[in-house]
Amino acid sequence: MQKFEWMESLSVGVPTIDAQHRELIAAFNDLSNAIEQGNGAAAVKKLMISLQYLIEWYLEHEENCADKHACAIAERHRQGQVQLSKMLKNLQAQYCASGASDEIARSAHARLADWLVSSVMIIDASVAPCVLKSATPVAVS
Repeated sequence: MQKFEWMESLSVGVPTIDAQHRELIAAFNDLSNAIEQGNGAAAVKKLMISLQYLIEWYLEHEENCADKHACAIAERHRQGQVQLSKMLKNLQAQYCASGASDEIARSAHARLADWLVSSVMIIDASVAPCVLKSATPVAVS
């Protein structure tokens, strides 16, 4: 299963955002390990829920940063948050409805991996310059 490793080359230069990215990568890798090791439906479901809350917290912080610093990407972030929230709820519902299907867990994992690459590792590079321009430090909420 795909896993990610934090490297300094992934840093956007904003410590709070980088810390959130590290947390997301760690949670994603925990989900990868649970699926890969067959830790059972309860463990996978728990990790999917934990990852959902972590992603929602992360997106809220990113959205606040983008709004606070008048980033051009703020609206795109907001739209992405709505789409991702719907996708996560749908994946969890599919997983539960399937009786904890390994195939559904792997599909959810793949979709989350795609999001992690596109949003966290590519799009967030657009938020960082806006935040770095500001003289006001960004606090972790």
